[in-house]
Amino acid sequence: MIESLAEWNEWWSSGKIDPELVGRKRKHTENAEGILSFKEIKTITGIRRSGKSTLLYQFIDYLLKSKKVDPSHILFVNFEDPILSKATLEEIFDSYQIHINSDKKPYLFLDEVHRCKEWALFLRKLYDLRKIKQAFITDSSSKFIKSEYASVITGREVNITVFPLSFAEFLAWNGIKTNPPYARDRINRIKNMLNIYLQWGGLPEVVLRTSDTQKKILLNDYLSDIVHKDIIERYNANYQKIKGLIDFLVANPGTLFSPRKYSRTYGLSLDAINTYSAYLEEVFLFFPVPKFDYSVRKQQLSPKKMYLCDTGFYGGTGFRFTENKGRTYENAVFIELKRKGYEVYYWRGEGECDFVVKDGTKLSTAIQVCYDIVPSAKEREVKGLLEAMDALKLKHGMIISENVEKSEKIGKKSVRYIPLWKYLLS
Repeated sequence: MIESLAEWNEWWSSGKIDPELVGRKRKHTENAEGILSFKEIKTITGIRRSGKSTLLYQFIDYLLKSKKVDPSHILFVNFEDPILSKATLEEIFDSYQIHINSDKKPYLFLDEVHRCKEWALFLRKLYDLRKIKQAFITDSSSKFIKSEYASVITGREVNITVFPLSFAEFLAWNGIKTNPPYARDRINRIKNMLNIYLQWGGLPEVVLRTSDTQKKILLNDYLSDIVHKDIIERYNANYQKIKGLIDFLVANPGTLFSPRKYSRTYGLSLDAINTYSAYLEEVFLFFPVPKFDYSVRKQQLSPKKMYLCDTGFYGGTGFRFTENKGRTYENAVFIELKRKGYEVYYWRGEGECDFVVKDGTKLSTAIQVCYDIVPSAKEREVKGLLEAMDALKLKHGMIISENVEKSEKIGKKSVRYIPLWKYLLS
């Protein structure tokens, strides 16, 4: 066990961490001091390969370099290791104290914690008895962490959700400045990069690959890993049925999903569809968006829109990206709203509005998304937007498209038109 731990904690002997493990900085580690100011356990969740493990290494790097923490006082445990995954957290911690650090409170980092035996109760004990300085845990399923510590650690944790790269991060990784003012040449470069970002998404390893073939292989491998490791292994789901549902939803992001209609067409029971849909949400592959209604029951009964966590799964896994840029635009806007922590709904009356945004306890704005505002599309988009604004008593609305930028007053309502690239950087 201690040999396995030593392999994962190379800083015990070298005093530093391999730069390749640290990778490129993300938004969360820019605020490392602020995050470390919270003494609560940090839970880091997000889709597989979004950079959760790298984030742990970045915090470790920060502790070693900026806080000058003794390397032996940092314990990193990767529970995908075949030896460590067979042990309890108590056994691992005992071994660490006996062989490495018996007298100082360590910083504890637990990666893919769902693979550990009986971790929650012992972690709470360490936390409550002040046996550790800080604790970080990661997992690629929201359910497995929540179900483990729901009655054990609640109130003792701060959650960090790791999304794929934002467009601003994507540009920064490609050496492009995102701050205004925007000269024409830079705008054209940003628009060019937006097309690449929308097609291949923001998963870090995909972004770093230069070959489209490599990007496509990675995205398909990631999707396969999510199906097998995060769903089938954990839930014992039927491969053919869950894969068929995923393929259908990946090909139709942002469209209304009717479980009843899918059941009639593909022969999968409603119970199975609802169960599998919950799995897909728990592993962060899809996010359901309900119809807005003041009645919670009506919200629950209405069909939901299903959005992908990353546009690369739509554009890079064999589906028709170029013919459906409107769907990709809409999905990108949704991810940005989700990343910023907003509660999101769609509106439907006589017309339809893509997003109604709730900020805290109040509805703040209505948003329409379309690729190209031709006259016929503009009339439809504006009509649906105004209907939602009227019904929900909103003064501000937004239409996001490829190029149009202006503001207009319609009665007492204000409608802002903004290009997608600028919205994603705002």
